[in-house]
Amino acid sequence: MESSFLKELNEKECFLKKFLSAYPMFYTKVLHPAMEDADKQYTHLITLMKKEWVKSYPGTVFFLEDTSYYLKEDFFLQPEENVTIRLNLRYMPVILHSHQFIELNYVVRSDNSFMVLENGEYPLADGDIILCPPGLIHNLKAHNDNSIILDCFIRVTTFDTVFFQLLGNNNYLSSMFTRALYTSEEGYIMWHCPSDENLKQIILNCYLEWRSAGKYNARMIEILVMQFFLLLMRNHETEAIFSTPHIDSSDHLFHSVYNYMASHCQNITLSSLAAQFNYSERQIIRLLKKNTEKGFSELLLDIRMNKAIQLIRSTSFTIPQISALLGYTSVKYFKKVFIETFQFTPEDFKLRIKAQNDKQ
Repeated sequence: MESSFLKELNEKECFLKKFLSAYPMFYTKVLHPAMEDADKQYTHLITLMKKEWVKSYPGTVFFLEDTSYYLKEDFFLQPEENVTIRLNLRYMPVILHSHQFIELNYVVRSDNSFMVLENGEYPLADGDIILCPPGLIHNLKAHNDNSIILDCFIRVTTFDTVFFQLLGNNNYLSSMFTRALYTSEEGYIMWHCPSDENLKQIILNCYLEWRSAGKYNARMIEILVMQFFLLLMRNHETEAIFSTPHIDSSDHLFHSVYNYMASHCQNITLSSLAAQFNYSERQIIRLLKKNTEKGFSELLLDIRMNKAIQLIRSTSFTIPQISALLGYTSVKYFKKVFIETFQFTPEDFKLRIKAQNDKQ
C-alpha cells in the first residue's frame, strides 16, 4: 500500500525541489557541523531558503525556523508524545546533523537515495531499516520524486524503559544495542528486509495513524512502532548489521562462549572459561578476537556494562548492589568504568529512568 499521499510531493517537498532548481549547488554541497565556518554556512542556507519560502508562502511559518545542526526532542515530539513518525522530505539539502532522540528510518522505496555520513555516501535499498542513536552525525539524501522514506522519532527515555525490554534475555543483541546507543562509538544499526511485507504494512499504518490525528493517536503510534520492533526482532534479529565493530551472529560456538561469559560475569576468569569449553586460553582469545575484535577483558567489560544498564533500568537495586552483582569489589571503580563507557554516571541514568516511569 503506497498511497498517493506518499508518492506525490507534498507542499514542503515541492518548495524544496523548486529551491534546488534555483540553487543547484545544494544538490551536491554537504553542510557539516565540523566544516570551516559551519554556523555561517548553515545560516546562509537557511536564510536563502526562508527568503524563497516567504515568496511562495507569505504569512506562513518557515518549517526550518530556529533549527541548527543539533535537533532536540521537542523539534518533532510534542510533550504528550513518546514516539512519532514523519515522511522524510525529498529534495532536502544535505545537512549533516545529530539529534537528542533515537531515529528509526524505513525505506519504503529507495530509487537512488543515500545515507550520508561523515566519511561518505552509502546507497539505500527498498526495505532497509536504520536505527540511529543520539549523537550520530548523518543525513538521508533523496533528491528525486520517487523515493519514499519514513522516519520514526523515539524519546531516549522511552527506548530505555519500553523498547529495550523487548530484547528480553538476548545477551548478544542487547549488548550491541547498548554500545550503539549509549557509548561514544556513535554507530548505527541496519537491517535489509526487502521481502518483509508485514514490517512495511505496520510502518505505513503508523504513518496513516499519524495523519489521521484520531483519538488516542499518540498511544496508537507508540503501540504500532512497538509491534514493528517486536516483529523485527522475531524475524530478523540475527541479520542486524552494526556500523561499529560487532559480534558475528553466525558463529554458534562463540555464542555459547559469549552467553556463558554473560551468565558468569561476576567471577569468570579466562582460565575458567577455557576449562569450561575444553579449550586453551589462546584458543579462547582467538575465538573472541575473530568474532568481536576484542580480547577477554575488554569483552567482559562490555558484558558487565550492558548488564549494569539492564539492572538499573529494570530493578530497584542500589548502585552498590549492582556493582557487587557484577563482580566489582569497589563501587568507586565500578562508577569510574561506567562513566568511561557511557559518559554519564549510573546515578544519572537511574534518575532518567525514574523520570520516565513517573511520567508514565
